[in-house]
Parts: sequence; structure tokens; C-alpha cells
Amino acid sequence: MSLHIFKKELREMFRDKRVINGAFVAPIFLIVLMLLLFGSLEKSLSKPKPPTLHIVNAGSENSIVKTMRDSKGMKVVIVDSLEDGIAKIQAGDAKLVLQFPEDFDAKIASGQAKIEARYDEDEVMSKVALGAVSQAFEAANAKIVEAKLAENSLPKEFAQPILLDSKPAPRKERMGSGMIIGMLPYLIVIWAFYGGFSTVSDMVAGEKERGTMETLLITPATRSQIAMGKFWALTVICLLSSLTSLIGVIVIGVLNLPLTQSLFPEGLRIPVLAMVAILISLIPLVMLFSGVLLAVSALAKNMREAQTYLTLVSFVVIMPAIFSQFIGFTDMAKASWVPFVPILNTAVVIRNALLSKIVWSDVLISAVVAGAIAWAMIMIVVGLFSRESIVART
Repeated sequence: MSLHIFKKELREMFRDKRVINGAFVAPIFLIVLMLLLFGSLEKSLSKPKPPTLHIVNAGSENSIVKTMRDSKGMKVVIVDSLEDGIAKIQAGDAKLVLQFPEDFDAKIASGQAKIEARYDEDEVMSKVALGAVSQAFEAANAKIVEAKLAENSLPKEFAQPILLDSKPAPRKERMGSGMIIGMLPYLIVIWAFYGGFSTVSDMVAGEKERGTMETLLITPATRSQIAMGKFWALTVICLLSSLTSLIGVIVIGVLNLPLTQSLFPEGLRIPVLAMVAILISLIPLVMLFSGVLLAVSALAKNMREAQTYLTLVSFVVIMPAIFSQFIGFTDMAKASWVPFVPILNTAVVIRNALLSKIVWSDVLISAVVAGAIAWAMIMIVVGLFSRESIVART
């Protein structure tokens, strides 16, 4: 009889436009839109606009200012004084102000010249401009040192007594760029919850409100069979909804649009073992979400009350998912407690799987933890359906 309830719930959910839009259309639409946005950002970052430099008193231009003027990588604007430049920074009209000493070239020839620089420490682009200028000055310093060494018949290697030869380590097969791998685990986890969120209030609380729960309870199916039929139907919807995020990425990867090519520098690749690890970790989490959602809907007396409770529960889900976005910037991702934290552990497992850095012990621990909580939630749901209050509307 659980199978009949399962089929009934699935039929009703797939007929509901809210479920179709909320669980399937919205995830694909949002992931495609997000990938187009990310592609645009990455493309613009790979071809940054030349920084604008505000230079004080450049009437008698020195060699560096002339080089900056001739460079296509920088734009030079003249200001009357350092105070004027600082005022422009405070007003947001300037990112970086430089003041050269009047006898700059002479000081360079005799030893060292000091350049005053002012920037806005709260502005990212201001710091970017400072970094670009610092690199330009480092290159200029290197040329001056080489010239000095040549004058004294010394080898140019003396200018760099320590040389760092850095090369990126060969990477394992991965799905896409770091931006994709950073966001996708979060989206998969979030849509595993919100896919069921869009329909669960109608599955129990809605039936109470419409008065159809009594009709369902007098059918030959036992209450536990009814509960399990609803549970498995909701689990299927949650799982399909979570995988639509992955489908959206695959669609963009296959289309190979010019705007998003930088997101898949090596083409679209999904290792088989990565998919296995993702599913092993994701399916128990989906069951956990289904149990929580169904329990909340069973506790509520009507759909409005269910929506209120579900909104509160969603914050509990969102926080670990958001935290998974930042844990990669710390050493906590390798901490022994991470695999035991529900939701967070699954997001970390998915991220590692997409990077082809699968730790199978973490995969199994996350699956067991989520599976244990899911089993407890199933028992709670079956217990709620066994009470006479399951039909109470007030």
C-alpha cells in the first residue's frame, strides 16, 4: 500500500505547477543565470581595465611618468597637489595618488628616490591599482639595477641572488573552474531542501486543511504505509531538485558558450567516482530533509502554520550550507569534526569529489550521520501519523 500512496503523491506533485517551477525549473534557470554572470565576471577579470593614476605636479615629467603615459596598461590624470588628490580619494573620484619628488631622476641616479602614494584601504579597486603600480616599480627597479651592474661589469644574476621558480602542480580531472566547484556543492544542498519545501506543506497540512486526510486514513493502507508513501515521494522530488543544479551546469558546459568558456577551461568533465561519492553522500541527506519537512508539515494544523515553521527550519539548513562556502579558505576543511556535522559534511564531500580529492571515509561518515538522523525523523513522522491529532485542523 505504501507504493500506491507513493504513486498518488508523485502524480499530484507532478501536476502541481508550483512543484514543477519550484523544484525543477527554478534551479536550472538560476544556475544557468548564475553561470552566465560568473562567466561575465571571470571574462572581465581576465581582461581588467587599465588603472587610473592621479599624479601630483607632473609638469616637469620624469622618466617614470613618461613611461606611464606611454603605457597602454595605465591611465594618468594630473592633480595640483597631494591634498587635492586625497580629497578626490575621499570623494571616490580617485583610486591612487602618486607624488614624485621634483628631482626624481637625479635621486634615482644617485641612489634612491621616495614616491608618496595614497590610496583608499576600504576600496578593492584602490588596492588593485596600488598592486599594479608596485609591480611596475619592481620592474623599473630591476632594469635600473641591471644597468648599474652592467656599468660595473657585474653579471645581471647579482640582481636576483634568490630565484623562485614556481609552477602549478598537475591537477587531477575536475569538473570546471574553481568558481564552479565553489558554488555547486552549496546549490546542490540548498535545492535538495527547497525542492521539497515547495510542496511539503500541501502534503499533510494541506490535506488537513482541505479535510481529505480523513478520507486517506480510512483506506486499506495503514498509517505507517501512508507516512512512508509520502516520505518516499517527497524524497524523490528533493533528490531530483538537487540534481537539477548539476544538470544546469552540464547544459552550460555542453553549449560551450563564449561567455562561459573560461568556467570550463579543460572542457566539461565529470569523473564517474565523483558522481558515485556525491550520490552516496547526497541520498541520505535528501532523506534527512524529507523527514524534517514531512514532520513539520505533520505538526502544523494548516498550510500557513506549516509555511511559518518551514521558514524557521530553513535557517537551520542554510547556515551550514553557507559555512561550506568559506571553510575552504581555512584549515577547518580537514578537521576531524567536519564529517560529523550534518549538511556541512555533504557539501564538503561534494566539493572534494568535484576536485577529484575523494576521502572515502568522510563520504561514508557523512552518509551514516545523515542516514541515522533520517531514520530518526522517519520514526517521528510515523509516530505523528499514528496520533489522532494528525487530522486536527485547530
